[in-house]
Amino acid sequence: MKTSRIVIAIVMGFVACAEAPERTSAAANAGIDSLNARLVQAYRARDPQIYGTVFTDTAVFEWPAFNTVRGRAALETMARANWGALNQMDLALTVDSRRIAADNATEFGAFQQSWSDSSGVRMVEYGRYVAYLTRTPDNTWLIDRFFGFADSTRPQR
Repeated sequence: MKTSRIVIAIVMGFVACAEAPERTSAAANAGIDSLNARLVQAYRARDPQIYGTVFTDTAVFEWPAFNTVRGRAALETMARANWGALNQMDLALTVDSRRIAADNATEFGAFQQSWSDSSGVRMVEYGRYVAYLTRTPDNTWLIDRFFGFADSTRPQR
């Protein structure tokens, strides 16, 4: 009787552990999707402060058209300087793959950024990105490293 209880407890423990990665992965995916939604919202609102909140304090942003930017404050400054002349900004992300570990994740994907320039011409930029994400102690996600490049930019018709 005592042995069967121990066996049942061990089996239940294995079952619980076997299900944990799926729940963790689902929660991580939901958290990262929420991070991406906050990033899109920052673009739509043209809000450098919201933009800064999606990055770690030590984040690194690399883009061939810019000098490498390091740290949340510098990212906010970059956004403020570059978004000033862009109206009606929007960002769409298409996640191609995501690899999730216990406290970090890597995401690969494509983006489409659109805006109206100062003369009112609607522009669209297409590109690819990779982001290294970290899980915070409160179980949210932040971008720690970002690398992207544009495939093309053209007027929207």
